[in-house]
This record gives sequence, C-alpha cells and structure tokens, in this order.
Amino acid sequence: MSTSFSPELEELVRQELASGKYASENELLVEAVRLLAERDRRRDELRQQLQIGRNQLDRGEFTEYDDSSLRQFFDELQEQGRQGHEAGGKST
Repeated sequence: MSTSFSPELEELVRQELASGKYASENELLVEAVRLLAERDRRRDELRQQLQIGRNQLDRGEFTEYDDSSLRQFFDELQEQGRQGHEAGGKST
C-alpha cells in the first residue's frame, strides 16, 4: 500500500519518527490506525450509553434534585464511602 500525505502530516510523521517512539513509518501508521479504531469503538459505546439515557428519560426513570436534596445525596454518598473504607480497613 502506498500512502500520500499533506506536507503538514509528513512533517508530523517525521517528528514522531525522530522522537524514537516508533521504529518505522509502518509501525507509526499501524498505531495510528489502531488508535482510530479505538476512538471509533469508544464513540459507538458513548452513543449507545447516551441512547440508554435518553430512553430512561423518556420513561421517566430519573430523580430531580434541588440544592438541598443534592447536598443530602452527596453527604449520604460520602458517608457510604467512609463506611466502606472503614470496613475495608478493619478486615486487613
């Protein structure tokens, strides 16, 4: 396969190769394609999670908070974390 890059991308490839992070242009390109595939996978997962959230909202599966109830929620969450930490510390 032959590749052709813009001058800006060619310079980026040269800089990456000069940094010593990659042994060859091929190694750099393999990593770039791997990262692109990973990005696409994560984007797809995020879209799925967003759709799940939209569906839950549509079904009314959410809790509304005001300043007071949100503070209470975080206080309870902090206490649960503290208790879990204490319980974990006692067993070791």
